[in-house]
Amino acid sequence: MRGVVGTMLAVALLAPAQALAAQPPPRPLTYLHVGAAGGPQGLAQIADRRGRTVLLKGANADGLVDYYRADLKPPYPADPAAYAHGACPPDDPSVEGVMICDSDFPQWKPLGWDIVRLNLSWSLLEPQPGKIDGQYLDRIAQVVRWAKRAGVYVLLDMHQDAWSKYVYTKPGQTCAAPLMATKGYDGAPEWASRPLTPACALNGVRELDPAVAESFQRLWSNAPAPDGAGLQDHYVNVMIALAKRFHGNPAVAGYEIINEPSPGFVATPVAPDAGELFPFYGKVVNAVTAAVPGFRQLFFVEPNVERNVTDAPEATDPWSAYSSYRNVVYAPHIYTGVFTADQEVASTRFFPSENGYRSAALDAKVLGLPLWVGEFGNNPQDDDTLLTTSYRLQDQYGVGGAIWLWKENANDVNQAVNWSVYGNAKRIRLAARAYPLFLAGELRSMSYDPPTGSFDIRATAKHAVRYGDRAHATIVFVPHSVPVAVENARAQRFGHELYVYPRRGAYRIHSRRHT
Repeated sequence: MRGVVGTMLAVALLAPAQALAAQPPPRPLTYLHVGAAGGPQGLAQIADRRGRTVLLKGANADGLVDYYRADLKPPYPADPAAYAHGACPPDDPSVEGVMICDSDFPQWKPLGWDIVRLNLSWSLLEPQPGKIDGQYLDRIAQVVRWAKRAGVYVLLDMHQDAWSKYVYTKPGQTCAAPLMATKGYDGAPEWASRPLTPACALNGVRELDPAVAESFQRLWSNAPAPDGAGLQDHYVNVMIALAKRFHGNPAVAGYEIINEPSPGFVATPVAPDAGELFPFYGKVVNAVTAAVPGFRQLFFVEPNVERNVTDAPEATDPWSAYSSYRNVVYAPHIYTGVFTADQEVASTRFFPSENGYRSAALDAKVLGLPLWVGEFGNNPQDDDTLLTTSYRLQDQYGVGGAIWLWKENANDVNQAVNWSVYGNAKRIRLAARAYPLFLAGELRSMSYDPPTGSFDIRATAKHAVRYGDRAHATIVFVPHSVPVAVENARAQRFGHELYVYPRRGAYRIHSRRHT
């Protein structure tokens, strides 16, 4: 007991301002994998090469997305030379996303974020059937280099919204009420976006568009593309091209196969995942791992987009029913009170605030996969309720996630609001949280109070970590210069990072009041 108290005092009496002046030591990014079950919910955990739990907290960045414009041209230059030597081309305010430049990732340091969910577009990766665009791959690689230099992992997310920017109400077309004319969004190339059904969205909801449903049904049915090859087969080849380019880079945490997929013409909320979506995931994973020798990165998979509305569990079978590859993470989006039926239909909120996280954890247990929240967020006017609650529940469940969105011109479904974290001081205070970047042992609980900067992290170590062994230490990001205490451990503080060397058994890291 005396040793514990002595260690507490030694760490707590660090002068915070002086400690923050010290630069953290380098932290090389290692390959991540799925480890044993643990944490507050008993779920499988994401782990680094040394077996430490890695939560992964960060944001989505959509500055590489091929968003709809009236002229259908890509909104950003694809040539990496346009961004060389710190250059940042002029923004296009007519599209949602803001291009990513070399200056972005250094701005993440005060937030403590260690992952970017980097949204990509199939339309730019394979603009013609079977032709992978090498320049777009180079542009992705440029952003990966920037992130790696900043110590930030990258999740390469094959993004889409309402299938494609090429699915929109054409000039001269009319839509009979309650169907409404709709613009295009982002995703598939033009040659994979030729539905026979006119694009008309029910009550203006982009996912409730028969043309979008037809497009997805063609994917699930592996309908032939113009060159005769199946759409799924094209998609698989794009994923293989990404993996071949980035499988040797440990800064690429993994690949998300498709964003917010729709269930085609199948009406039930469960059947698409078990009958169409997850078999498709298994096909992609098996094809990539067979085609890329030595592949060991993560895949991220999410349920169909209906879950954003229902907040209900959807998994019916373990992941092993679809593939024997284990390094897979369940990555649903949780928008309770934002896109759930209570808000969308009745313009009120009566779904329990914990509903989305509870059902996501149940799905993850059925699948036998780690849980990671690929998207969450809300209109900034609801930050005191929705965003605060989402971050609190992530702490309670011991999971990471990526907020939507780092930078934004205007939200794609509500042009009157801006969901950016960048430039929003209140959002930055909520997002910059004390949490373990790497955790030795098993996380038991964690909490953080943004107004005061106080935090409490409790864990259990099976083995002691030798003092000074930074490669196996727990590393905690501490956003504010609060005094810090540790119990049953020793610690070193470097800037905003606290290196903790636990003894065997239960240990604790927490803020400590001035005495």
